[in-house]
Amino acid sequence: MITIQQVTDYLLKHIADPVPKFLFVKEILIKPRSSHEYVSAYNDVSQSKWYRELADDQNEDGSWGSAFHGGNVVAAKGRKFACTEVALKRAHELGLSKDDPIIIKCIRLMERYVRGEESWKDRIEKHGDNGKGHLFSRPFMTAAVISMFDPDNPVTEPLRDVVAKTLKAAFAKGVFDEDYWSQNEREYRVPGIVKPNVFYGLILMQKANCIDDTLQKHLLDYTWSVSGGINYVSSVPPSDKQNVDNKLFDEWLRTLELLSGFSLFPTFMKNDVLPHMLYEVERLINNDVVCGSNCRYAESYRNKNKRNIDMILRIARILVKC
Repeated sequence: MITIQQVTDYLLKHIADPVPKFLFVKEILIKPRSSHEYVSAYNDVSQSKWYRELADDQNEDGSWGSAFHGGNVVAAKGRKFACTEVALKRAHELGLSKDDPIIIKCIRLMERYVRGEESWKDRIEKHGDNGKGHLFSRPFMTAAVISMFDPDNPVTEPLRDVVAKTLKAAFAKGVFDEDYWSQNEREYRVPGIVKPNVFYGLILMQKANCIDDTLQKHLLDYTWSVSGGINYVSSVPPSDKQNVDNKLFDEWLRTLELLSGFSLFPTFMKNDVLPHMLYEVERLINNDVVCGSNCRYAESYRNKNKRNIDMILRIARILVKC
């Protein structure tokens, strides 16, 4: 079976477009930010099609579109992004960091949201309690999105601590206590949007050393095989391995991208999922399978080789964390 080093060697020879080059230098080769390779790759990516799409579409206050979370909001005519959260997920996908001008501008806005100095422009979703739960959830959701770029941001700490404390109690016996969590939801002590099977809670809990290894293991044990997958990410859990030519592969891969920020992630990958991913990369390299349109980095999706290289790089961003 192919090795991670062989995957790296293959990418070194084949990547060409600005975004793939930047991601390769930053995350696969892990070059210092002060290095010539990094600076050159970043300068190129800042002039790329995908970066300019984000920069040109950003509002003066640092937001995108007409809402933060969006719901059913659609992009205005001539605009690429309907809401801020979608644009930031795209920025994260492109490897942009908290010190990028685009991200700096938006983090300042999100900090004001969390502190209550400004409010989302989104409509209030009633959900049977006249919107109380939705308004309660907003700071937690915003803090989670900040954490994608800046997990140690002080404004997120009080909200992260609430979630960590509730998770610790809910997993006190080693398994998730649904009743305990639901009671805390009903009493507006913690929002349902940060449950351990939801995107926002998982992104908020990683990288900041806010939970110990025991709780992290319980959380990943639960998430790895959770029925129905991870809300806002996938309908299949990480344990339900998918092949590149399966329509659920993109969803499945997103669960791994999400969980890869946890320090214990490699332990959950090594015996089953990691060999499977290496096998899928080998299929892509040998052209045994051709990716569809779910590639995210090359500036044109029409070239099947670029689509395959995109997918190999996307998988490699996970492999290097194992």
